[in-house]
Amino acid sequence: MADKKDDKDPCWKNYEQVGMKTKSGKKVPNCVPKKAAAKKK
Repeated sequence: MADKKDDKDPCWKNYEQVGMKTKSGKKVPNCVPKKAAAKKK
């Protein structure tokens, strides 16, 4: 993935992790745009 900013952060640039979600039976990071995450807080 081209826009990864840090190996420890599973999300793309300008996205942040907000918990986990289930996808295809596996737990994966729930990455949302930073502006949308700020509205949820």
